[in-house]
Amino acid sequence: METETTTARPWGLPWWAAILLPLVTTAAGAYADLTFNHGLGLPFQCAYAGGCVLAVLLVRRRNLFGPMVQPPLILLFTAAPVAMLMSGTGLGSQLVSQALAFTVPLVNNFEWQAGVTVATVVIGLIRLILTRKRPPAPEPAEPAEPEPAAV
Repeated sequence: METETTTARPWGLPWWAAILLPLVTTAAGAYADLTFNHGLGLPFQCAYAGGCVLAVLLVRRRNLFGPMVQPPLILLFTAAPVAMLMSGTGLGSQLVSQALAFTVPLVNNFEWQAGVTVATVVIGLIRLILTRKRPPAPEPAEPAEPEPAAV
């Protein structure tokens, strides 16, 4: 006897991959940009935006909220630590230089962060609207028999 499954596997990335994708692309973009250009410029910003937008486009529908709102956190947890590590300020450095090394990338890329957040929210809302389940259409009622005309 052949068994068939009735549940289809959902399309898209699981939640953990939708978090890991922009984290990895942003960290790689920050590292490459800091190594070659000694600052966070357009290559970093494109890697950041691309990773966040891809996460919203490729995640499963039921896991869509996280990637829609994660761009500020991605920037906080990748760009700032990578910039701090690449600047040469270690744990023994002065607190002011550590704070500057950590916050300068966040402040300089605020416009990108805001734009990417708006873009991911808009794309996510469009995906939610286009992929919502619609109620089944009602079956058309059969026409009633016409009543005979009174004479």
